[in-house]
Amino acid sequence: MAHGEASVLIRRPAKEILDFVMDLQRYREVDDKIGPIRWLQREGDTVTFRFRPRLLGLPGPSTTQRVVRTGDERIDITPVPSWQDRILRFKGTFTCADHPDGTVVTRRLDFDFSRPLAVALDSVVTRWLGGDVPRELAAVKARLEG
Repeated sequence: MAHGEASVLIRRPAKEILDFVMDLQRYREVDDKIGPIRWLQREGDTVTFRFRPRLLGLPGPSTTQRVVRTGDERIDITPVPSWQDRILRFKGTFTCADHPDGTVVTRRLDFDFSRPLAVALDSVVTRWLGGDVPRELAAVKARLEG
């Protein structure tokens, strides 16, 4: 499995941070893994959207994902079931923890490629995410604190 994880202290309340993440049109300005959004539907604390993701800087096939917020503590991102599940299983999370100076935000992405793709891609994608996820969180911090 390929994965990337990073944490950062943001001098903002968790609610403000998660509100920003849930506004996917704004959030894609700091996350270039979210390519063009074809459609987006919001129902309460759930956003379902279809978009063309970018992995390793390359465009992938359009996919539909569900973004679910749980209070001011957590966001879970999962794909809507599709044929692509045979090739790749994905999940992403944002978690927030209170800190005296703001909120510690942890972002994690997991890509579970099927064989033989896993053999070829796991280490490459993990290395790439090792730089991309911290960059993404640094951009969130700069946007919200700036």
